[in-house]
Amino acid sequence: MTRPFHFGMTVDDVALRDWSTAEHLEALLDFFRAEGLRATLFVVPLDEETDKPFFTLDSRYLPLIRQAHQDGFRFGQHGLRHNRFELGIPPAFVLNLPHEVENKRWAEENREALLREHTVENCRARLQQGRQVLEEAFGFPVQSFRSPALQASPAMFEAIRLEGYLADSSVLLQETAYDYYLDRMDAVPQVITRERWEAAHRLGHGLTLPLTCDYTWDLHDNHYAKVMDMAQQDFRQCLENDLPFVTVCHVNPVFDGEGIRFLHEFFQFAKETTAAAGRELQFKTLEELAGLVGQ
Repeated sequence: MTRPFHFGMTVDDVALRDWSTAEHLEALLDFFRAEGLRATLFVVPLDEETDKPFFTLDSRYLPLIRQAHQDGFRFGQHGLRHNRFELGIPPAFVLNLPHEVENKRWAEENREALLREHTVENCRARLQQGRQVLEEAFGFPVQSFRSPALQASPAMFEAIRLEGYLADSSVLLQETAYDYYLDRMDAVPQVITRERWEAAHRLGHGLTLPLTCDYTWDLHDNHYAKVMDMAQQDFRQCLENDLPFVTVCHVNPVFDGEGIRFLHEFFQFAKETTAAAGRELQFKTLEELAGLVGQ
């Protein structure tokens, strides 16, 4: 019997104002269906501008989500309002991006206050509020979580554990992607090892399934080959170390450049590389992966 190797495709920012549209969500779901995979998609519960539930932005979101869930896709929670500091503080490589200038300044000026604010009690309350919005809208349970902008705090991970989520994916392994986003193409990709993966897994109390990065963000022809090389390196290292490969794209940005073409070609590479290693590639949702890790 051929031993499987697991690939977790995920999507961030579903229903986030200015970063997601129902049209792009539908197109992305159809693309995944055509590729023969089911992904985990993370939805922002409340619109930060109006403080209303996500489905008030566009009535098409809920039918798309419910149908996709019936088709085997899974939908997780992406924070509460996608505020940068709801549950923790984003890592430096996120705050160093050009569009994060104000958030970086805020974090520097208010770090002590933010650390005091991020208690387990406060984090649990925000998780509960967002989860309730999603579950009442969806009509099915929400069992996975990813923090907005990869923000984190010890209290956040403890709150996720106490609230009974099956899976978290709020830790990133391939920080070099953020150098590439800034056109620093001479940066050397990090090596993905079992030690690094297990450290991230432990950080989330055994619930965290670390992701590599988003290879499709602002991806155009001038960076395409370099990014593909990094993605292939990451995949091979996960395969060699028998670590589930988890990656992400974002609803609107994946359509802004060469993201869809990249994913199509990368999925084919992943299938061929896994087969050459004598294994079978299996796409899994994060909820499925949570039950397989350690087996």
